[in-house]
Amino acid sequence: MSKQVINRIIRTLCLLLVVICINSTFATSLTKADSLQLLGKVYNNKSVVRGLIVNVYQDNEKIKTVHVKNSNRFRLNVPYNSMLTIEITAPEFHAKRFIIDSNVPKTIKHTLKYEFDIDIFKEEEIVGVNTTVLDFPVGLVNFDEKKKIFRRDKKYTKRMKKVYLNLWNEAEMIKRTSELKE
Repeated sequence: MSKQVINRIIRTLCLLLVVICINSTFATSLTKADSLQLLGKVYNNKSVVRGLIVNVYQDNEKIKTVHVKNSNRFRLNVPYNSMLTIEITAPEFHAKRFIIDSNVPKTIKHTLKYEFDIDIFKEEEIVGVNTTVLDFPVGLVNFDEKKKIFRRDKKYTKRMKKVYLNLWNEAEMIKRTSELKE
C-alpha cells in the first residue's frame, strides 16, 4: 500500500471519529434538554441510606436503573411527556414508589428539576405487618402550569403519610407485644 493511500485512510478514520464525537455530544445535549432532572435524598428515620437502587418504569417497563453505593443522594434524568413510576430501595429496605406525570407544555425546551427527600423502611422495622400498602405510590407529582415547576399532590401525599404512619405504629405495637412476652 502506498503512503498516499495510508494517509487517506488515516484522515478518513480521524474524520469519522470527529463526526462520531460531535454526534454523541449533540445527542447527549438533546437528551438532557428534553428531560426532567430528579434530585433525590433517601433516609431512614433521619439516618442516611446507602446502597440505593433507583428504578424508573415507563408503562410498567423498566427503562433505567441507577445504583448509588456511597451516598444517599442521586441525580437522574427522565423523559418528558411520560407517566413514570420511580422506585427507590436499598438492600434490606422496602421499596417506596412515586408516580410522576412528566408532561410539560411544548414551549418548555430546557431541563427542569424536581428535588425531593424520601424516607424508606428497613425490612426489620415492620416485621409482622401487612406491607401490601407499600405497593402503592407514596406520592404523585405533576407539572404546575401556573408556577412552571413540578409539584407533588399535597393532599394525596398527606393521606399516604398517614397510612405509612399507621403501618409504623402497628409494627411498633407488634414489637412491644413480642418484647413483653419474652
